[in-house]
Amino acid sequence: MGVEIKQFTAGSCYSYIVSCEREAIVIDPHISLGDGYSKYIKKNNLKLKYIIDTHTHADHFSLGSVLKKIYSAPVLMHEKAVSQVAGKRLKDGDSISVGTLDLKVIYSPGHTDDTINIYGDGFIFTADVLLIGSVGRTDFQNGSPESLFDTLQKLKTLPENTIVYPGHDYNEKRASTIKKEKRNNLFLAGADRVKFAENMRSKTLNKPFNMDNIIRVNRSGEAVSLEMIAPGDAYQLIAKDPNFKLLDVRSPSEFSEAHIKDSINMPIDTLSAKLDELGDKASSYIVLCRTGTRSAMAADMLIQSGIKTVRVLDGGMIKWERERLPLVKGQKIISLERQVRIIAGSLMLSGLILCRFAHPWFIGISVFVACGLVYAGLTDNCMMGMLLMKLPYNKKQFKSKAGGTCSMS
Repeated sequence: MGVEIKQFTAGSCYSYIVSCEREAIVIDPHISLGDGYSKYIKKNNLKLKYIIDTHTHADHFSLGSVLKKIYSAPVLMHEKAVSQVAGKRLKDGDSISVGTLDLKVIYSPGHTDDTINIYGDGFIFTADVLLIGSVGRTDFQNGSPESLFDTLQKLKTLPENTIVYPGHDYNEKRASTIKKEKRNNLFLAGADRVKFAENMRSKTLNKPFNMDNIIRVNRSGEAVSLEMIAPGDAYQLIAKDPNFKLLDVRSPSEFSEAHIKDSINMPIDTLSAKLDELGDKASSYIVLCRTGTRSAMAADMLIQSGIKTVRVLDGGMIKWERERLPLVKGQKIISLERQVRIIAGSLMLSGLILCRFAHPWFIGISVFVACGLVYAGLTDNCMMGMLLMKLPYNKKQFKSKAGGTCSMS
């Protein structure tokens, strides 16, 4: 049928453009990916027919209101969604046509009460309900573990070769299948609704940073008021106008690795307490982070505090570096994966040397490490990595950003 599915990533957030016969829909558009969507639509000569938000997102701003203004395409959401942006409401069993492709709406409550999945022949977009090896948490807007259990039972009846495209993945996995999830996802293994609900409710998880404000912006469509600026334009602007300041809201470790000259580092989780340090309300700021997710949240916080001239660096530091604009570079952090490789390799080599020159029993060191690597590969859980994360150096360097995720894992 000539169906094309393009996956876009913004950190752990996934969004999609589905096209058929020059018509397209975008699913869960992310605030930091506007330029990427526009280039893809233009390159493939597509007409954007619909914008679909599978639910009211609580961890990032939706670009739905912006795309609606640019392309004059309606935003589609479930009928229970509290939204001033949605122009058309969906319910279970509705069909969405894209060219000759028919997509089915599956009402999928549990993560929130307004969540939908989008099903096509051979693939499904599972939003924040079914993730790869996990599921969405149920303590967001009117979420319910009982409803999530029922939704998962419904998804388990789909053909096993159905490709699963999730709304998030925190281990950089792009897709799965119903068969793989039934085999590997522990949240799909149980058949007891009561025990499932008890297990979900027993876990205490941090909420995503700035969650209430994110929901407010997504419901009202206020993201349309955020002004984006391309890296090249930002570089020229700060060179010409000294009144514009660069506000970098990444973590100190990210900032020390590479930053833009004269930028102010104020991590987003400390921003609300330090707004007074940014000067008077007449100040002008270009806010940046790694991809654009945190900077959009920070820009909204600045605007809410009364600072009027605020722009968001489109694409963040990733795009700035891609365009080879000037950077101040510091010491690069050794990734946790590289640390594991170095230590595992060193232990195995030491075991072999000691076995050869000291005592044969030292071969046990190499065997033990090899077994650990096999276990890590089969289970995707690295015990050495977990131990390394407890070291003071790694606690400081790899400290996670404020707040939690949308996943139960």
